[in-house]
Amino acid sequence: MLTSPIGWILIVSGAATAAGGLAACLFPQPVLQLVFGAKSTDGITMFFIRHWGALLFVVCALTVYSAYFPATRAPILTAAVIEKFAIVVLIFFGPAKRTVAMTAVAVMD
Repeated sequence: MLTSPIGWILIVSGAATAAGGLAACLFPQPVLQLVFGAKSTDGITMFFIRHWGALLFVVCALTVYSAYFPATRAPILTAAVIEKFAIVVLIFFGPAKRTVAMTAVAVMD
């Protein structure tokens, strides 16, 4: 049973973001179009969108897990913070043209 508000924050934020990762794994073309504004259908692009989605899903699923097992929070949330920092830096300072959806992802992260 969850006894602290942080547990609920971890569950809600982790589940919502994990759903986005799962969507990227299952529906890479619509996610690529919606988030990045690109229409590429080549195999390597689809591979990397799916891989990004899988990474996002796993990190966020572990965030939800850490809500129930507080002893795991430090390493899991450290990894999550590093991943989120990397995506924010890439969105704001990387070479890709930033879309509204990318900006929203960076702000929410």
